[in-house]
This record gives sequence, C-alpha cells and structure tokens, in this order.
Amino acid sequence: MVLEIFEFLGSLHPLVVHLPIGFIILTLLVNILIKTKNNSVKRIITIGWFFSFISGFIASIFGWFLGDNNYYLESQINIHKWTGFAFVIITFLIWMLRALNFNLSKSFNRISNIVVFALISITGHFGGEMTHGKGYLVKSIPFLKQNKIPTVLLTEKENSLDSIYVYENLIYPVFEEKCIACHNKKDAHGGLNMSKFENIIKGGNSGLGIQKGNPYKSLIYKRVSMSQNEANFMPPAGTPLSFDQVAILKWWIDNGAKLKTPLTKLRNDENIRSLVEENYKLDLREKSYIETLNLAPVDENKLEVFKEEKYHWRFLDSEKSLLDVKFIGKKITRNDIELLTKLKDNVIWLNLSNCQLKDELLSFLSQFPNLARLRIQNNNLTDKCIIYTMDIKNLRELNIYGTQVTDASFNIFSKMKKLEKIFLWNSKVTPLGIQKFKTQNPAIEIISGL
Repeated sequence: MVLEIFEFLGSLHPLVVHLPIGFIILTLLVNILIKTKNNSVKRIITIGWFFSFISGFIASIFGWFLGDNNYYLESQINIHKWTGFAFVIITFLIWMLRALNFNLSKSFNRISNIVVFALISITGHFGGEMTHGKGYLVKSIPFLKQNKIPTVLLTEKENSLDSIYVYENLIYPVFEEKCIACHNKKDAHGGLNMSKFENIIKGGNSGLGIQKGNPYKSLIYKRVSMSQNEANFMPPAGTPLSFDQVAILKWWIDNGAKLKTPLTKLRNDENIRSLVEENYKLDLREKSYIETLNLAPVDENKLEVFKEEKYHWRFLDSEKSLLDVKFIGKKITRNDIELLTKLKDNVIWLNLSNCQLKDELLSFLSQFPNLARLRIQNNNLTDKCIIYTMDIKNLRELNIYGTQVTDASFNIFSKMKKLEKIFLWNSKVTPLGIQKFKTQNPAIEIISGL
C-alpha cells in the first residue's frame, strides 16, 4: 500500500513541477523590475522566495518517488535531479536570509538571481529531454536546417521486397531507438533485455514480452499502446512510439511474431499495407513479371529484323526495352523465327497465331529468356508443341485455342510452375480433363470457353 502511495505521488511530479518555475520567475521579475524596494516590495520578494522553495521542495520529493520506480536510467535523471535539489537548497537559504532581515548587497542579489535562474533552466531543460527526447528544444526551430536521414529499406544490393523483414527492418530499429537504452544486457530494467529476439519474446519479471498471435497478452505491446497517463506507459522518456509503429507491432504479433516474416506477407491486409507504403515510400503491389524486368534498350540495328514487314511490333515500355511482336504473314517459316532470335532477350509478348505454325518450330522459343505471353492459337498444333513450350522458363500466359491439343498436355502444364493462364477453348481437351487439372493446379487459370 505504501509503495502504491509513493507511485501515485510520483505521478504528480509533472503537475507540480511547473509551480516553482512560475514562482521563481515572478519573484525575479519583481526583484529586477521594481527599483524602489520599500518594505512591502521586500516582503513580496521574501514571500516569493518562500513559495519558490516550498513548491520546489514538494516537486523534488515527488520527482524522487517518480525516479525511484526504475522507469528512467540513472544517467538520464542525474543532472535533472541534482540541479533540482540545488535549486531547493539555494532558494531555502535566500528565503531564510531575507526572512531574518540580513542586509544583502546588490552584488549578492544579482549573483543569486543568475544562479537560481541558471539552475531552474538546466533542471527544466534536462527534464524536458527526458519526456520529449534529446534535442527537443532545437528540432522544431523554424528555418533551422534539420539533417534528417531518410529510412532506407532497399539498397542497391538488396533491391527486392523479399529481402525486407517486418521484425528486422521495421520493428527492431524502433526498439533499438526507444527501448534498448533501458532494456539491454547490462541494464535490464524489470528483468527485460530487448537486445535479442529470444529475450524480447521471453519478456522480464512481469511476464511474456510477446505472446505470439495475441498482442493484448503481450506486455511490450500493452505498455507502448496504453494511455500516456498510465504509470506503466513505455517508453517513459523521449518520444513515444507513433501510431504507425504501434500498428505494425500489433500486426506482427497477430501474425505469429516470427523473426523472418517477409514484408510481402502484409500485402493481403489493405490497412497495414497502405500504412507501410506511405511511411516507407514502397510499392507493395505484387508486380507482374513485366514490371520486374530491367532490360537494356533495344539496339536499333537489331530492329532491321522487322523491315521485311512480316511482323507488327511495338514497345511495351517508355525505355524501349520490352517488345510485343506479332507475325502477320500467311505462313511462318524456320527462317522467320530464326530471324526473330536476334531480339530474343527483348521479346516479352509473341503472337504466332493463324500462320500455319508447325510443332517443331516452337523449339526455337526456348532461347527467349523473358517471353511471358505466347499466342499460338488457330494453328494445326498437337501435344508435341506443348513439350517445347515447357522449355520457355518465364512463360506466364499461353493461348492454344483452336488447336489439336488434348488432355495429354495437362501433365506438362502441371510441370510449368510459372504458368498462370491457359486459353483452351475449341481444342481437343475434355471438360473432365479440365476439371481434374483445376483441382490439382488451382493457381493456374483455365479459359475454356466464352
């Protein structure tokens, strides 16, 4: 019960700490501005020193109780604490000297005023840094250039979203900035060491730090998300976690609080995805294969392939590196396809429909490393042609309607792990074969009729 009373009194420190500041400033102003010091003025000044002392004494006692709860590091509160005590002692001595009618010289008054003002300024400044963070006085000064370092999640070496992890890149840096100064191997306040993942999960003297799947039973989440007026709110000093940081922490715990949760996993949660995209300037959309390509622009000399006017073509991007090509002749030959291999790295979409294409001519397409869409419909093609398409390593979409392809090709389609869509209507495949394939390969979309 006694400890609870002390904790309550400690929580009143931020309320009463402003009283001695007000009293001493008012007393100093009267002392400095009123030149004629008659008995009434001297009495007012003496009363001002008394109220400065007594309010400072109460604030110091309450501050002692607040500092004794281990929410602050000793290094954080030392200067604030001892300059505060010095202020109380000096105001007490000056009040006593004035109350006993000692004849104080002007030099003494001037020096005592400067010392007391310096003490209250230093005490207030370091108290402010404990609650608002280091450098809080200067970081909002207008026109002062702030050297803000942007958060960089992707480097040149790690240019994939798959290389970013929720805990390592979003959550732990926040813990490192706001928590680990008080919860580390050397100073594990409350028995909590947050310098290692395992210790964060384990927690401290009060229980589990993180209960996977349940943020509301995870002490770390509860402490950073509760009202700042609560005695157990964390961090007790400095800038609290932002709404976004708390939301990311909650999502991570809800989703199992794993060490290696890739950032891409939050794509399916629209709220948290939007929040992360906005704060870290990322695009978390699941990009199409074409959007992931980063090819050099097409060599203009190679575009001479199209001078024979057997192909229509266009660029798919402003950088002129991705080609969409369509054969427009009546009958395609081996020479026509061999000619196209000069642009094999840049051909992304290829349309060889309705051109009397033969199965064996598709064997050349294995040389096209970035071919993602192939349209070979309305040709007299058989299951043999599908064997050749299996060698196109980045094929996503295949259109083979109006061909002689049968259910036998489904075995090959199952092995094409990057295939996403197949157009099959007006072919020799059966509804039963399609249904069986869909059951075994739900990720591949089958278009079997209008």
